[in-house]
Amino acid sequence: MKKIFVLLLLSIIYFQTQAQELNRTQLDSLYNLYVSIRTSSNEQRHGIQSIDTTHIKCAFGIVSYIKFNFDRFLPAQKSILKVLFDRPTTDTSIVSPNGFFRIHYNISGPAAPKYSIDSLAIALDSAYNFEVNYLGYPPPPSDNGAGGDNKYDIYVINLGNTYGDTQPETETYSGSGCYTSYMEINNDFTGFYTTGINAARVTVAHEFHHSIQIGDYIYRYDTDGFFYELTSTSMEHFVYPSIHDYYEYLPFYFNDPQNCFGQNGGYQEYALAIWNIFLQENYGYGIIKQQWQLMPQMRALQAISNSFINYQTSFGEQLNKFGVWTFFTNYRSIPGQYFQDALHYPVIQPITTINFNPPSKTLQLNTAPVSNTFIQFVNPTNLDTLSTLVTNADISKGIDSVDTFVPFNYSLFNSPQSGSIKLTNDYFESFSADKPAFWLTASVLNNQVLTQGNYVTENIDYAFPSPFNYKNNAFVYIPANPDKFGYADVNIFSASMKLVYSSHQKVSYIYGQKVIRWDGLDNNSNKLSSGVYIFVVKSGDSISKGKLVIFNE
Repeated sequence: MKKIFVLLLLSIIYFQTQAQELNRTQLDSLYNLYVSIRTSSNEQRHGIQSIDTTHIKCAFGIVSYIKFNFDRFLPAQKSILKVLFDRPTTDTSIVSPNGFFRIHYNISGPAAPKYSIDSLAIALDSAYNFEVNYLGYPPPPSDNGAGGDNKYDIYVINLGNTYGDTQPETETYSGSGCYTSYMEINNDFTGFYTTGINAARVTVAHEFHHSIQIGDYIYRYDTDGFFYELTSTSMEHFVYPSIHDYYEYLPFYFNDPQNCFGQNGGYQEYALAIWNIFLQENYGYGIIKQQWQLMPQMRALQAISNSFINYQTSFGEQLNKFGVWTFFTNYRSIPGQYFQDALHYPVIQPITTINFNPPSKTLQLNTAPVSNTFIQFVNPTNLDTLSTLVTNADISKGIDSVDTFVPFNYSLFNSPQSGSIKLTNDYFESFSADKPAFWLTASVLNNQVLTQGNYVTENIDYAFPSPFNYKNNAFVYIPANPDKFGYADVNIFSASMKLVYSSHQKVSYIYGQKVIRWDGLDNNSNKLSSGVYIFVVKSGDSISKGKLVIFNE
């Protein structure tokens, strides 16, 4: 199936670019895929009934990788790619009613639009009004007349099996990491999950935000592509809430929620639009924009995590809550609670379903970092169904070790045991794993929530993450008990006991712990050398100390 081939190839691309360059065979496969989707590859157009019903929502990632690695392709491949990357030639153009967009298209022939071009122009203005005028994102930068004037250019062409793409062109200024761009969208959407003008509407809402992302914030698709796609897909829903094209991709998350949240490639990144929908329904649109404002300084998972600081919560707590929301979908949906469209979402799939035969059951399982793992227990005696959600929120591993697995142990008992947590009079649980500060659990018995956001450890006495890596971590969290005013003094010393940092600051509640946040910079706002450092925290008459490791690449 083409769908499997596309998923496999995209996964290879994204994982490989984070570790090493693609080899010749992989480059050839990428070239063949792009040529295929750009040369009317939809088999139905040639009288062949395809068994693949899932289309490529956005070719932005494929386009970007090829463009920024153009010199690595063979000369014959470059000549073909150059033609495909040239701006399309069309015979007609119009300007959208509000004047920001110029739409290029052919009046007749196989590439002529099969939907109203005037409706497309209105759709583009709607995307602009919502994303720029209402949400407050800056408009994409001018292309300096590349399309004939300074309006943002849209090309309606035959894109085969693809909804659309955003084509990066010129860096706005040297070292900015931001690019001008133009948009291409499919001319007919025949045989797609959503067809006609509605497909065009969600496509322009999607692609227009890509132009904002790479034009005003940062182009870093090779390592954080999932965040670009989940944001753009969520914009489809925000701009056009009555069009549900993203429904097509939801099974790719609901069938495997234990995959890493930050995993690039494949269709899961489209499905994770529901993460932004979750954020919007809980915190409004502003938190999503705040994450993009943080993106130029840090990786996507860091930006997501840091956006919760001002809300007195943590990424781990919200990922766990998100897991509970994804549980109550389809036949489990509850009107007025959780996702507004929950009835139409798939059912979340557990990693395993097992019988619980008292007195106990212990499982040794593996999950990806930054993930939600569901375990389902069925009690054959009374027919209880207990669903346990295990959340791993270690963003360091989610950035550095996305394709690794993290082990944990989970035990269920029918009576109290040493170290166990009571769920009901009949069920008790215990949990163990490395780095316990990053793990949370929730439990649902017979579709009734028993617990949510339970941290699996009590107060910790160590700084985390350790080692602290400037590349992957925004803060290190140092345990601290506040004084009566809620503050504590923190001092950081080098191994030779030279004071490098000191402050008097408010104690925060992060990851279920009372901590002081430190960005790893010394008193002169400079990064520290790699090594072991000693922290000393004083609050009132209480003094605590410990060690942490800093890694400065």
